[in-house]
Amino acid sequence: MLNEALTSIKGIGPTRAERFAALGLFTFSDLICFMPREYRDYSRVTNICDLKQDDYAVIRVSELGSPKTVRIPRSHLTVTTVSVSDGTGRLQATWYNQAYAAKNVPTANGGYVIGKFDKRRGMKLLQPVFTSVIPGIQPIYPLVKGLNQSIIRNAVRIALNSCRDEITDELGESIRKEFSLMPKADALENAHFPQDAASLNAARRSIAFEDALLFTIMLAYIRSLRSREKGISFDVTGIKDEFLKLIPFALTNAQSRIIDEIACDMHSSAPMNRLIQGDVGSGKTVLALYAMYAAMKNGYQSALMAPTEILAQQHYKQLKSIFGEKAAIITGRQTKKQREELIGKIAEGKVTAVTGTHALIEGDVKFRNLGIVITDEQHRFGVQQRAKLGSKAATPDVMIMSATPIPRTLSLILYGDLDVSILNDMPPGRIPVNTKYVPQSKRIAMYRYIEKTVQEKGIQAYVVCPMIEDNEEMESVNSAEAVFDELSEMLSVRVALMHGRMKNAEKESTMEAFRRGEIDVLVSTTVIEVGVDVPNANIIAIESADRFGLAQLHQLRGRVGRGNMESYCFLLSDSDSKLVRDRLKTLTETNDGFKIAEKDLEIRGPGDFIGTRQHGEVSLGAALGADMNTLLEAHEAAKRIMKEDTPDCRRLIDKAKQKYERSYKDIAIN
Repeated sequence: MLNEALTSIKGIGPTRAERFAALGLFTFSDLICFMPREYRDYSRVTNICDLKQDDYAVIRVSELGSPKTVRIPRSHLTVTTVSVSDGTGRLQATWYNQAYAAKNVPTANGGYVIGKFDKRRGMKLLQPVFTSVIPGIQPIYPLVKGLNQSIIRNAVRIALNSCRDEITDELGESIRKEFSLMPKADALENAHFPQDAASLNAARRSIAFEDALLFTIMLAYIRSLRSREKGISFDVTGIKDEFLKLIPFALTNAQSRIIDEIACDMHSSAPMNRLIQGDVGSGKTVLALYAMYAAMKNGYQSALMAPTEILAQQHYKQLKSIFGEKAAIITGRQTKKQREELIGKIAEGKVTAVTGTHALIEGDVKFRNLGIVITDEQHRFGVQQRAKLGSKAATPDVMIMSATPIPRTLSLILYGDLDVSILNDMPPGRIPVNTKYVPQSKRIAMYRYIEKTVQEKGIQAYVVCPMIEDNEEMESVNSAEAVFDELSEMLSVRVALMHGRMKNAEKESTMEAFRRGEIDVLVSTTVIEVGVDVPNANIIAIESADRFGLAQLHQLRGRVGRGNMESYCFLLSDSDSKLVRDRLKTLTETNDGFKIAEKDLEIRGPGDFIGTRQHGEVSLGAALGADMNTLLEAHEAAKRIMKEDTPDCRRLIDKAKQKYERSYKDIAIN
């Protein structure tokens, strides 16, 4: 039954099966491993008078009005409401664009209504459901168009009931006993349909432990395979001293240490696979330049991949200062003749150091003797990309640079197949960004300050929003389009808009205009997170900052503070939650990305740092948000298993390989 197609479930025909397939769900096995993304606790009744903003509440219905539906002029929006009282207060149960919901409103008092409470818009319970019983803890699954929570829950229930006897405990009795884990069938049952908070937590821990264990074993296995590969043994004698004479500044202690680590990797006969983690502005690029210089001194070529053309252009300027005419860039704007000429030079080995976007390892680009590939700024580079290099180089060294600090304990688990270097100090003279929490009542005054500063000092500013366009269900969140319209009308400066739905050429053009100083205020979504270096941009305002994680806010803050003037980051939030204010306060107290990442990990758990599911399989408890202790326990157990040559250990290694076989090619820094 585990391999049974979902179409065998009543109500799932070919069309609905395609919608499940969009979630990576094809079989019963996929479905029972499809973990909820969150849970809503509807296990107890709350009085209306005690409700807090954004509570998911169960309200006892003592008095019920008649439903009313209103169409909002000049929009496609219909709002259906019904008045509900529990004797302690009154609210409006509210649906958007669901006029049919009025038919499901009971005709008599009694029972319960559940939903999300929104006080800001006038005592509303959003997208409510009437029920005769208290629902308990409800799983909330990721959705695609055409599926709802009820459809998925029913399908999961049928799959679990059908397959329960076939669910085996791969970990074995000894490991489950040692770490106090639930039997797998019980863990899956309670992860999907928990009886109470205690059983849910135990189930999540058990499933997360198994995922982390198998994931870590798989990474260790990949690492062992790579250690057997024959790579290039570069001669690095004296190269560091030569290189230091070519750069106009002294290295920090961390930069010097990591260059020594890179040199050791490059000298080894095994291919380098190193991740460089450095905070925004910590000077990662000089490490790439050293590695590329060492490759050139040994007669090899190098490639530096960037996520955007503009960032590649910045790298190209730095490459020219080291490599002169032997530096090159491949962009989408070059003519066919220019591209053919450049590709010819690369193939002949006349060009030594090449930068560009991911196109560097695609298509018609052939290297004469590629020795090292470096990827910058969260660029995906995994097994699939390594395979593409097969036609361009045998086993080149690989270096990956990331500006997203991740706590060391977590990076040991996530990047078990890589050597990790931490660039944890900043170049001298870097001025910390002055970060301020701005309540909604000060929002207009803040924008007037930005306008005045832009006009008087000639600086530029970013404004970042969490979404592109307005959403009726998130009325309190300002979208990029709405803020752009507002600021264009309100401010006497040049305002532009950029977001992810724009074509790449349009985004590149807008960013380039901003870099040239032709735009004063750039309103954007997080597409600027990996962006261009604009030293004149000294202010960034982040709308609805509570919608972002601390690590992402810190990454966004890194867009400013790149010049020699004091810079500002304004964090806007209208949340009245003390937890939100305390979380944002972390940003106002430190500019250390690793401290911020530790705090983010403490508050939100590791789920947000972890990769995505592949075809129904859960990678490292990504949907579960497992606690660090569970992940560390699994990590230590995996290290022990890899060392012990016993039948049980070999079985677990085979299970890890089997579990991740389908997603192996997608394992990458992301």
